[in-house]
Amino acid sequence: MRDKLPKNIRNLWNDRKIIESTIGQLAEKFNLERTFARTMLSLTNRLSRKVLSHKLASLFNKEQG
Repeated sequence: MRDKLPKNIRNLWNDRKIIESTIGQLAEKFNLERTFARTMLSLTNRLSRKVLSHKLASLFNKEQG
């Protein structure tokens, strides 16, 4: 069956799947639902460290095959 959606919408759909799976991995592995931060600065620091570590791990895995 042929897809009747335009190509740009299909690309957005694929990007959305990747983004949702990445958010799911972050929530699961790094326990993002429970960041016990008292200030906005500490919350942003914790979130940025977790996102950065996920990005570095994915780059490392891609490099290693």
